[in-house]
Amino acid sequence: MGKSSTTFKKGEAKGRPVGTPNKATKSVKEAFTEAFGKLQLKQGVNLADWGEENPTEFYKLCTKLIPQAIEAKVDVELIEQVFKIGNTEIKL
Repeated sequence: MGKSSTTFKKGEAKGRPVGTPNKATKSVKEAFTEAFGKLQLKQGVNLADWGEENPTEFYKLCTKLIPQAIEAKVDVELIEQVFKIGNTEIKL
């Protein structure tokens, strides 16, 4: 193997940028996606049919695909309760 003509300085990032998918991983995922798409067209071997036959396993897989981070914002309005006992008001 020859030496790379690229030289890195101390503190510089090496390799592909963060978040860039590996080419081999990307091509394998694409191949599986294509095969999955073809299988979905066949009766009896698609995901829906498998899910009907294996509902427990199907839902276990589904829960892994649901995003885990849920952002919620709740605004609560404070309601003041006033009780009158004679001429005296009690606020809660």
